[in-house]
Amino acid sequence: MIRSAFVLSCIFTCCVATTPQNKTPAPQQQLLKTFKPFTGKITANKVRMRVKADLDSPIVRQFAKNDLLLVVGEEGEFFAVQPPKDTKGYVFRSYILDDIVEANKVNVRLEPNPDAPILGQLETGMKVASKICDSNHKWLEISIPQTTRFYVSKEFVIQAGGPEYLSTMEKRKEQVEDLYHSAMALAEIEAQKSYEDMSIFTASEQFQTIIRNYSDFPEILTAAKEALAQLKETYLNKKIAYLEERTELSPSAKEELIAKHNEETKEYFATEHAHPSFWGKKKQQNHSTENKLWDSLEEALYLSWTSFHSGKKMDDFYTEQKANSTVLTGWLEPYNNPVKDKPGNYILKGSNGPIAYVYSTHVDLEKFVDKEVTLAASPRPNNHFAFPAYFVLSVE
Repeated sequence: MIRSAFVLSCIFTCCVATTPQNKTPAPQQQLLKTFKPFTGKITANKVRMRVKADLDSPIVRQFAKNDLLLVVGEEGEFFAVQPPKDTKGYVFRSYILDDIVEANKVNVRLEPNPDAPILGQLETGMKVASKICDSNHKWLEISIPQTTRFYVSKEFVIQAGGPEYLSTMEKRKEQVEDLYHSAMALAEIEAQKSYEDMSIFTASEQFQTIIRNYSDFPEILTAAKEALAQLKETYLNKKIAYLEERTELSPSAKEELIAKHNEETKEYFATEHAHPSFWGKKKQQNHSTENKLWDSLEEALYLSWTSFHSGKKMDDFYTEQKANSTVLTGWLEPYNNPVKDKPGNYILKGSNGPIAYVYSTHVDLEKFVDKEVTLAASPRPNNHFAFPAYFVLSVE
């Protein structure tokens, strides 16, 4: 009995002694945890990325607020980050032949200078893309290997998303930059043209796409708004000059045109899905150049009319036009001759030949080509052409 108790006691003692050895202490468990990479966002301006996790370490570059980087580790009070894609390093030219590293532990430096800080090293046989450094032809400029690690203070980095978020945002940035450069190129081309030839729909819509969809790139967003405003100003000035040349535009009518333009522009910016026509035309999205000319001419005539009819609307203008209209009958044909200042884009013909040039912004005259029609029309300037000109109010 005594022997049995002794055996049980030994077994119990062994179990108690060996059990803790099968478990990893809590602090050691923490050390074994793997760091999970993430996309970090910079929270301040002029945040420094250093070669080592040390405030005395050389500075590789500075980040601006909201810049993104890939955080892949940590060391003390610093995050270890992967080199941004545009980070460049420099290698002495004699160590690389045909983009193949010819020596072992070749230093990659921050600047093309043998005294510059070392960013990393290259091993024999590594393939690197390089180009001759512009400032010192004895050195090659290369992209920093993605295995290199730089360091940023944890104080200025917050988590913005998983590691894939960085690549997603880099693609978005490429898209918005391409869109911005395309819009700027189109805007510059159109700004060189006369008002009659300007077609700003595509450029203004591209700028507006940036404004609507890329608010996460504030610098490009601001640049797009400024460029769009400049395009608007150029268009307005050319429009005023055109209307003054084509009609007698009174000072009050000119002021009303500017005020109307500014109000429509303000409304356009305030509306998320505004009509693509930047200048307030709310009819068709794709006016031809000729239609735009007729729209402008009609607007100029209306504005001149309001100089003597204060407070009246465009509907009132056309009501008066219809009350004093002329009835014309004949066959309608297109007038496609590429002549300057033509007074209409259709010709009304009778049994003895042409009767009048006509155009309309109220009626789609194309539907009545080669048909006999009766028109209610109002006289318009014929610009010294052979026949009178009319604006068509209705067709029967």
